[in-house]
Amino acid sequence: MRPETQAAIRAAGIAQRIADSRAGADHVTSKGGIDLVTDTDLACEDAIRAELSRNFPEYAVIGEERQGTVRPGQPYWLVDPICGTRPFASNIPLYCTNIALVENGEITTAAVGIGKTGEILYAEKGGGSRLQSDAGDLPVRVSDSSNTIWIDGNTEEAANATKRALLLKRWYVWRFSSSLAYAYLALGRIAGVIQFSSHPPADAYGSVHAAAGCFIAREARAVVTDLDNGSPWHLTTASFLIASSTELHEELLRTVLMRSG
Repeated sequence: MRPETQAAIRAAGIAQRIADSRAGADHVTSKGGIDLVTDTDLACEDAIRAELSRNFPEYAVIGEERQGTVRPGQPYWLVDPICGTRPFASNIPLYCTNIALVENGEITTAAVGIGKTGEILYAEKGGGSRLQSDAGDLPVRVSDSSNTIWIDGNTEEAANATKRALLLKRWYVWRFSSSLAYAYLALGRIAGVIQFSSHPPADAYGSVHAAAGCFIAREARAVVTDLDNGSPWHLTTASFLIASSTELHEELLRTVLMRSG
């Protein structure tokens, strides 16, 4: 295992313990619109930054709460300390911590700490995905045996896709505000994810919300594609489809998104 992967796992575990303790969770601030931040988000990001920077001081950290600046030609981390702040603030355990390392424009390692479970999902490029839990450190991969899919996005297309999926009576449709769904898919717990976005990532660095989960799902053998042009998912992809098999990918395109494969 690479030292970078070990650092990401440690940092995810530290943030996981802070979040699960709920210290600072009662101090909630609006970031505008429906976005929230708690003192716990800030404490988690600060702890992640400290751990990553202690091990790799030359790597910049781009965080959801503290932002950051990439140094030209240098690797950098993408960090979302608590993805799912709204459920977290409501004491609903549908949140996670996302950490991804970007090198030469591509993610090469990532870790996701799943709230309230002690589970940490991680992957290295080309090495598959693994889960650390009470059961040990075991490989994981996707499964299309579930009839649960997750759809998110505040767009008309997202609303239409959700309606079609419900009316098909083929899918149990989840919609909660956390990229935890991407980890669930990588673990084989759900079968598909459809993420709509009305705008691209804020900059060319990539999305702190999606980077780790999409990468780990892909390493777990998911099919991950750009909804706008059908190309393979990339660091700066805004809207995407994650499916646990090629067959399911085509079915979701055809019956939920009303598009040809």
